[in-house]
Amino acid sequence: TTFLIVCPLVFLAGFVDAIGGGGGLISLPAYYLAGVPIHHAIATNKLSSATGTLISTIRIGKSVKIRWKLIAPAVVMALIGSYLGTRLSILTDEKILRQVLLIVLPVVAFYVLKNKDFGESRQTGTLKKEVQLLISMGAGFVIGIYDGLYGPGTGTFLLLILTGLAKLPVTEASGLTKVINLSSNVAALITFIIHGT
Repeated sequence: TTFLIVCPLVFLAGFVDAIGGGGGLISLPAYYLAGVPIHHAIATNKLSSATGTLISTIRIGKSVKIRWKLIAPAVVMALIGSYLGTRLSILTDEKILRQVLLIVLPVVAFYVLKNKDFGESRQTGTLKKEVQLLISMGAGFVIGIYDGLYGPGTGTFLLLILTGLAKLPVTEASGLTKVINLSSNVAALITFIIHGT
């Protein structure tokens, strides 16, 4: 029964993620509906998220020029943020995490579906590289915490910040998003594995 619930929904989540992102909105509830305890559901979801993000990062890395001077500091901040978020998730009582899931999931789903152009239509002007660097580092840290704590919609939130606040073109922001998201996924996954969840 567990596999009959989880496998089709995780497949669908991967498919949705590949097209437009937001697959975690399907896969995380799938694990939970299958009876997986909430801490283990979040941790297990990180494995499928990291796998899918790795594949899409490799694909996008071949077609998009990646600005490593911008990405490297953001990745470091994402690793730190994700570790802190994961530790917070592990320390949070299961009952509280379940309530957070019920509240946050529909809000995130609405926000992700509402912003499918990632702010590109409202984008005006450009910013200095130093400002873009600070914004991408801040985004990596804050969204890294969210990714470690909970996760679904991380890629969309990163894209919205990088296109809306940092004024990066969507193609460049997509590459940056994938690398940051992969970093936060891996950091969270390793932390969950170490803690046996």
